[in-house]
Amino acid sequence: MAVIHSTSRLSAQPGRFLLNARDQHLVTDASPGRGGQGQAWQAAELLLGALQTCSHAVIDAEARQRGWAGYGLEIAAACEADEARPGHYRYIELTYRFTGLSQAQAEELVQVFVQVCPIYGSLSRGAPVTLHVLA
Repeated sequence: MAVIHSTSRLSAQPGRFLLNARDQHLVTDASPGRGGQGQAWQAAELLLGALQTCSHAVIDAEARQRGWAGYGLEIAAACEADEARPGHYRYIELTYRFTGLSQAQAEELVQVFVQVCPIYGSLSRGAPVTLHVLA
């Protein structure tokens, strides 16, 4: 189980937080609309970063297991808050750009991610998540 601790302020700056996981530290900011500086990582960026990290980890492990070495992968992620439903995202979108694999191989790897990533599984039940796979 992942355990992350946070402190309410770093320095004397309102809206700035320090997250601690194991011996790692990450400075985050509230959005400017919530009194943050908007300079460090913000919540939506952390969310998308978690999806990208899970994608890369699952896809890389599966590609190595299948012997598909020498591929490249770039993942672009975006989301937008749903103004009509506060507390929800209108959409979450991931675009995968593979090199060195066929379209079928790329789609197989993304499908493994969809099946095993708990972050994706949880988010996809709450907001439309669109995946674009390009090889």
